[in-house]
Amino acid sequence: MKTFWQKIKALFTKSDVEKTSLQKTAKISILLGGIVLVCAIVYFAAIAPLLKAETNYVPELYDGEVYSNGLIYILRQYERSEIQSIEIKNETEHYKLNAYGEEDNIQFNIEGSEHIALSYENVASLLGDVRVLATNSPAGQDRANEMATAEDLAHYGLDAASDPSWFEVTLTDGSSYRIYIGNALTTSSGYYVLLDGRKNVVTNEDGTTTEYDIVYVLQSRLGDTVLANSAFLVSPEIAPSYGNSIFDVSNFSILRYTGGEERELIVQVGLAEETGVSASSLVYQMLYPSAYVINESAYEESVLSALSSVTADSIVAYGDAIYDPEVYEKYGLDIDKDRIENVTDGNYALLLYNCADPEAEDYDEQATILYFSKKITDLDGLDYYYVYAPALEVIGKVSAETFSFIEWDVANFTNPYMYYEYFTSAEYFELISERDGIDLRFTLSGKERTRHVDVTTSGDNGAIVYRETAEGAKIPLVYDVSYKTVGSGVQYEGEFEIFRDLYYVLITRKLALYAEVDEDMTSVDSTPARIIRVKTLPKDHSISYYQYNENGVAVTTLRDQGGNIVCHDVIVTTTASDGTTREITYDTAYYDEEAGRFFLKSTDTNDGIEKPSSFEDDGNGLVKVTVYLPESASGVYEETIYEYEIYDMYDEYTDIDGNPVKQLNPTYMYVIPTITTNTYRITSGGEKELLDTEVNRAEEGVYIRTATIDKLFSDTHKLLAGEEIDTMGVN
Repeated sequence: MKTFWQKIKALFTKSDVEKTSLQKTAKISILLGGIVLVCAIVYFAAIAPLLKAETNYVPELYDGEVYSNGLIYILRQYERSEIQSIEIKNETEHYKLNAYGEEDNIQFNIEGSEHIALSYENVASLLGDVRVLATNSPAGQDRANEMATAEDLAHYGLDAASDPSWFEVTLTDGSSYRIYIGNALTTSSGYYVLLDGRKNVVTNEDGTTTEYDIVYVLQSRLGDTVLANSAFLVSPEIAPSYGNSIFDVSNFSILRYTGGEERELIVQVGLAEETGVSASSLVYQMLYPSAYVINESAYEESVLSALSSVTADSIVAYGDAIYDPEVYEKYGLDIDKDRIENVTDGNYALLLYNCADPEAEDYDEQATILYFSKKITDLDGLDYYYVYAPALEVIGKVSAETFSFIEWDVANFTNPYMYYEYFTSAEYFELISERDGIDLRFTLSGKERTRHVDVTTSGDNGAIVYRETAEGAKIPLVYDVSYKTVGSGVQYEGEFEIFRDLYYVLITRKLALYAEVDEDMTSVDSTPARIIRVKTLPKDHSISYYQYNENGVAVTTLRDQGGNIVCHDVIVTTTASDGTTREITYDTAYYDEEAGRFFLKSTDTNDGIEKPSSFEDDGNGLVKVTVYLPESASGVYEETIYEYEIYDMYDEYTDIDGNPVKQLNPTYMYVIPTITTNTYRITSGGEKELLDTEVNRAEEGVYIRTATIDKLFSDTHKLLAGEEIDTMGVN
């Protein structure tokens, strides 16, 4: 029998005998196996080692360099806690950041401006650029130039003559490193840099040595950090962040130059004294001009919301530098300390607001004050202001859209309705117009289901106005509430409802706040053509609520008619058995004019609704107060009288023949409001003592459409004639 190797040899030996198919197949298999074996030997002996060497490639490193993730780092990455200071010198300034705080909470401030708050995010960006020195050389190079000569450094902008920017990091162990920054790359992102003191020492053929500089490339964002003005590090907040507390602002003021030599007070808004009573001013009131009513929705949505958190788009200057005229004048501001203190500065606008407790001793010191430049438009057409925040010593750039209210006139802050108060609060209103043949006062009394109106001529001692009956008799003109029971409620009807509609027309007269009138050719008459006068009291309003038993179970629903005067500083004098007296004071109590007594309200724990402290069903589903304060009680309240003088306007011009023409303006009339506030102390029984009177007449009026006022007076004639009034055509 042939051996195995003899059989293999026979396959490849030339013979006269033709090989069988099996022999031919075996021959091919052996050839292919040999090729595979040779390839395997070559791969493992030569190619695999090369691939492994490529995967584990580590370039030659200079002392201090680190290679990681395919990148050369000029130095190892230092931790934030290892950095003691960062000194930066660039084209515009030379400054230093110093570290402070605990190891797990290291913060930084700018030397010499330690009081300036910095942005944590922007400081972190700067730290990243001075700690993480990853090279970014073009074309896959490890370094831009390892053998840079003096001529090369000039090419890179790294020679002494180029005065390159630099940053120097000092570590907590006392060591430091400085990186010089040269030109930016033109073909890709990055800057040429070199590490101060690091050299490439090359041994020449003759045994001597030559030192070369090593030029690297660092990432391009250096332009936004190290090479930027240090102001980018400053926190963008230019005022305290109040959040929802901003809606407690008790003083908001804007002063602005309007063409005169002095900055003028445009508007001042404070908190309303009687919150929840007035329909037109539930929370805020116009302190100046005090004859107008604040537009709360515009004030809250456009003004207070913007002030809840005020941040600049960017900070452009900070610290002592801002007081240099060359600095602040560049931003259109006047920050001369003497002129600021004497309020003679030339800043375009001053914004002041204060959310502190008005009773606090340091109330004025807690106010936020911001000074604005004139509005500026950039090359992209966007409007902005520069703002000086004295409390933070910064100048910021803010969007004019966010602070659009800086340019507002009084009209933007004003309630568009000439007068707007709850029907419950009205004591009387007067309509006076010789032209319309009207001189009336409508005096209201009673409560929701007992309301009564007396009609007289205007004035406190007006004559009774009479109406003629069908039989020809004359009786006093009065209007009384009339209603019928419908289910568990009532349905009001009769002439009183026409009177109620007239009141609705009164409170829906809108001012033409944005009327375009040529004031050069239009004049205002010297005496008012019409007068509207309304007196209001702070009264609680009607409401339905549950009455609960001692187990907290709702027994029945009652109707509280309201209409009680809301009084403050309510004093009750009590006498002890020994004859001594003492006073008990309540912040708020309610005076029932029908009973002539004061009572208290408290919050019902069952449903959180404020109700009389003790009450019962009067038998008709109405609330009846059962416990009153002693008859010695007295309280303080304020009544408000709104007066509107409405003047004709005339257009004056010269006609084609040169004749002067004066004709009545058919579109608009001119309204000057006056608000009179009387403060009274009222005692049980109704005796009143006038404590104070304050009268505020607007210095400038506003326009109102003539048709709007015409309707009010023509509807008054309809009321007197018993005709229905179309309340839908309110304006």
